[in-house]
Amino acid sequence: MPPPIDRAPAPGSTTHRKRLGEQLIDAGYLSQSQLDLALREQKRRGGLIGQILIGLGFVPQEVISAFVAKEADTKIISNVYRCIIDKAVLQLVPFETAKRLKALPLSRENGGLTVALADPLDVVAIDTLQQLTGLAVEVVSAPERDILNCLELHYGIGETIEQSIEQAMDEQGSEVPKASAVKRSEAEAGVDAPIIRLVDQIIARAVSLKASDIHFEPEEKSMRVRMRIDGVLYQDLLVPKSMQSPVIARLKIMAELDVTEQRLPQDGRATVYAGRREINLRVSSLPTAHGENLVLRILDSSAQAVGISTLGFSPQDYASFQEAVQRPYGVVLVTGPTGSGKTTTLYSVLKEIASLEVSTFTLEDPIEYRVPLIRQTQIKEEIGLTFGTGLRALLRQDPDVILVGECRDTETAQLMVRAALTGHLVFSTLHTNDAAGAIPRLIDMGVEPYLLPASLVAVLAQRLVRTICPDCKRPITDPAAVLAEFKVPPPPDVLLRLWKGAGCPQCKQSGYRGRQAIFELMVLDERFHDPIVQRAGAPEYQRLAREKGMKTMFEDGLRQALAGTTTMEEVLEATRLTPG
Repeated sequence: MPPPIDRAPAPGSTTHRKRLGEQLIDAGYLSQSQLDLALREQKRRGGLIGQILIGLGFVPQEVISAFVAKEADTKIISNVYRCIIDKAVLQLVPFETAKRLKALPLSRENGGLTVALADPLDVVAIDTLQQLTGLAVEVVSAPERDILNCLELHYGIGETIEQSIEQAMDEQGSEVPKASAVKRSEAEAGVDAPIIRLVDQIIARAVSLKASDIHFEPEEKSMRVRMRIDGVLYQDLLVPKSMQSPVIARLKIMAELDVTEQRLPQDGRATVYAGRREINLRVSSLPTAHGENLVLRILDSSAQAVGISTLGFSPQDYASFQEAVQRPYGVVLVTGPTGSGKTTTLYSVLKEIASLEVSTFTLEDPIEYRVPLIRQTQIKEEIGLTFGTGLRALLRQDPDVILVGECRDTETAQLMVRAALTGHLVFSTLHTNDAAGAIPRLIDMGVEPYLLPASLVAVLAQRLVRTICPDCKRPITDPAAVLAEFKVPPPPDVLLRLWKGAGCPQCKQSGYRGRQAIFELMVLDERFHDPIVQRAGAPEYQRLAREKGMKTMFEDGLRQALAGTTTMEEVLEATRLTPG
């Protein structure tokens, strides 16, 4: 099955000059006799040859759409049902106009409107849309049947989440779903068009709010929906109890989970599209006393950091970390609790060092983002594909750079170190409180101390702090008093300035919007050799790193607070420190 969105092949010098029927014959989709019959039918009653071939049953609509898209050199959307469309975008084009033009508005970005057309060469439709909206129209292609069904689905009565809930409750007594766009599996599960629209609207709202997770939480008399934004859970809405089962069924179908299995936990993945952005969803179900609890982790590939420079390092740490990740071999670890941004940091590194000259592999559980030029392997412990077995196999694939998603056990830790000693650059993550704690942790996991000085290059510890909302950011009149309140000595030779967010609609009155990492980078050198071999404790490694100028996470957080990125409250909350 082709991917939901793909770039149609660029028209070649030969096929570009051929008519559609001839292209279909060359590709093996059509015989000459079938084309002759279709041409006679076109001469008799008129119309486009593509629609006639579809009507005669000679060629599937999806194939016609793909070839027309190739002719127009546009992207193909083979499953527009997965597109999450904002209500405001739909309001740009009236329903009757969209239906007449066979056009589905998808997204509005940077002064342009992306529209799926059944015929991407329909210049009349494109001109009409541009005049109607006043926006430059970028065309993608989709099958006509899918566009018309999605128009019925998205332009339905429920224009808001609340209206979708009301309509769904009105239709719950119906035995047959009322929208032709509902797939058979969903119809059999009791999922009708308003439920599909409701789920799409919830996901679209979460994406627009930059939420990282959506929680569907069953309770005794309702189902609560909450969203995690910048690390904090906010209640979004309450769904009537009678709608709990169809909503859960819709989510499970999207993630290709077993709808009938409600006794055991399940994990799956789904892909939706917010306009032209691919949004990956990691879906986890867990049976509870009041029904299945589902959590959707939102993985927006377009939101990934594009390089190490975007992560917020101080100039000193940036230079040191760049040097560490450009080494030809060694182990570089990123440590921190779950949800501290370790994956984002590692992907930023891989994006920067991956190239055609470097063979890069990853072992992940799960694969969160697809990255070009990198071979990514999904760990599946239920069939025996663990980090350890995967790493053993991977070392026979002639890698230069290896990312091990998590160092969980003795076998993985030992293999990582030995891979570094045999000329590979290895990245991985550990759960430790600070950078210095990684060395005793590795020794506790069974790595021989004498192997570490020659293999371990650097350890980066990090946490996430919320950043001050730029729309309501205000300076604090007496920053020295704030530092004194928190018993933080003012750093020398630095202008004391602090800010806070007053609260506004853009940040839900919290004063914060977005998150930023704070770091602690420990780079090893020859001075670490004897303490490691003698199994010294973390304080000794901390002392050695501080001698070379390492800043703690608290100090890095203080730097960012004085620069106006975050607040002292956030820094102290993230580092759990009471300096003084």
